[in-house]
Amino acid sequence: MMKNGNSPIFVSLETSAFSGATLLSFLLGTHPHIATVGEMSGLITSANVDEYLCSCGKKIKCCEFWASVKTAMANRGFDFDVANFETQFNHGPRLMKSLREGFLPNRTLDTLRNTILFALPGEGRQNKAVVDRNIAFIESVLEVTNKNVFVDSSKGSFRLKALYRFSSFDMRAIHLVRDVRGVVASTLRRGLSPNATSAAQDWVRTHRRTEITLKTWPKEKYIRVRYEDVCQNPESTLGKIYDFCEVDPDSRIKDFRKISHHIIGNEMRLRSESEITLDERWKEQLTADQLKEIEQIAGTVARRFGYFS
Repeated sequence: MMKNGNSPIFVSLETSAFSGATLLSFLLGTHPHIATVGEMSGLITSANVDEYLCSCGKKIKCCEFWASVKTAMANRGFDFDVANFETQFNHGPRLMKSLREGFLPNRTLDTLRNTILFALPGEGRQNKAVVDRNIAFIESVLEVTNKNVFVDSSKGSFRLKALYRFSSFDMRAIHLVRDVRGVVASTLRRGLSPNATSAAQDWVRTHRRTEITLKTWPKEKYIRVRYEDVCQNPESTLGKIYDFCEVDPDSRIKDFRKISHHIIGNEMRLRSESEITLDERWKEQLTADQLKEIEQIAGTVARRFGYFS
C-alpha cells in the first residue's frame, strides 16, 4: 500500500544517455503502484510513427493503452497524438533552447538563469503552458494505470525544474549514474560522439548539472543510484528505490517481462530476455590512451560516485 496518501508522486530519472534508464524504467514499472512510459518526451523526430512498436509489442497507433491516454487527455482539455506528445520545452529561438538546458558551473548562476526564464513574460507563459500539458499527461497515465507514482526517464533537466516550480506533485529525483567509461564506450560504439574526450565532457556536464540542481532540494527528495548496482544487486537496489518512492517493496513482480509495459525509449524496450546483465564492454573497447583521457576529464566527478577506486 502507498504510505503517501493520495498525493501523486513524480520521480525523474536524472541521468546521461546509455546509463540504464530504460532498464530501470522496466523494473520500476512492474510495481503495482508505479507507472512509467519511459521517456515522456515522446518519440524521437526520426521515428516512423506508423511502424513504431510500443514495448507491449503492438504498433503504438494500435495500442489500447495509448488510446486510453488520448481519451484521458481529451477529458482534461488537451489533444494528444502519439506522433508528437508536445511535452518538450523546445519552443522559441535557438538561444532560449540552449539557455534552458545549458550547463552553468554553480548553483547561484543556475538559480538566476531559472528565475529569469520563468519571469520573462513570453517565455514564462510558454513554459507554464508546457507544464500544464505535462501535468495533464502525467495525471492521464496515472488514471489509466490506476497508480500513484509516475517515473520519467526523459533526458534533460528543465522539465524537473519547471514541474518543481509549478506543479503540486510530490517531486522526487533519482540521480542515476553509470561508470563514465561505459557511457563513453556506448556513445562511441553508436557513432554519436567524435571522440572519447567529447563524450567524457558531455558526461561531466550532465552530472554536474544534476548535482547543482539537486543541491537546492531537501535531501530526502533525491537519491543516487548506480547502474552497476541495479545490474549486480537488483533486489537490494530496487528495495532502496521503493522505500524512497514510499511503496511496498514486496509487491513488485519479479520477472519484469511477464507484464505488459508501454515504454518509449531505446531498442531494449523490444527485447524478450528478462535476465539483467552488466554491460562492461568498455574494458575491451577503450584503448589505454582513451582510458587515461577519460580519467583526466571525468575522474574528479566519477570518484564522487565510487568509480576509479
